[in-house]
Amino acid sequence: MIEAKVLNSRGKDMICLVEYKDVSVRGKKTVVYKHGFCGNKITPHRMMVNLGHRLVEQGYTVVRFDCAGAGDSEGDWSYMTISGEIEDFKKVLHWVHDELSPEKLMILGYSMGGLETAVCCREVPLDGILFWSPVSRPYEGFRHLLGEERFQAGMAGSDVDFMGDRVGKEFFRDLTDPALDGPEAIKGFDRPVFFIHGTADTDVLPVNSENYMDVLPGTERHLVEGAGHG
Repeated sequence: MIEAKVLNSRGKDMICLVEYKDVSVRGKKTVVYKHGFCGNKITPHRMMVNLGHRLVEQGYTVVRFDCAGAGDSEGDWSYMTISGEIEDFKKVLHWVHDELSPEKLMILGYSMGGLETAVCCREVPLDGILFWSPVSRPYEGFRHLLGEERFQAGMAGSDVDFMGDRVGKEFFRDLTDPALDGPEAIKGFDRPVFFIHGTADTDVLPVNSENYMDVLPGTERHLVEGAGHG
């Protein structure tokens, strides 16, 4: 079963999907998916749709949403900023916590969504986090991903193109904010955390998940041999 909800953040309507097997399990064990950079609730190759179907069959409720300016939500590319998406994410987390009242609440944070998950890890009570190829520190991470020329143009106040997507100058203003350091934000988090990362991920290098593991003793990581970012 799928419910479509409209939540408002930053003055824009966001599309949020709630998927579960039947009403008897609705919201009991909930996984909230946070999409990545230039991403949406589907992800390339319908990765999150396919994973969501498998989780639903196991009795989970899966919540997927598009931030303002992403996917089916209102707004445009200028709304894609880390701080803005964190604001959107908090709205969704509180809606899930208050309206679904889950017995267990977990987050799956993918790519830039992993960084945003780390920053939001104490926003509502969580029972665990799964990080999937997470960005750890945005300045270094996006300098690597975008390349020096595009990165410097963005830092100088220009909009840049990334594989056909517009990355606005607004995005670059967040990259030096110390509050958006993922490992620092999650340090001391005491609920279960697990990492998945591809060994051939050239977009978000595996060292990113290592940066988190350095501040979360005892966490585990599964490396997918030969897998890239998408």
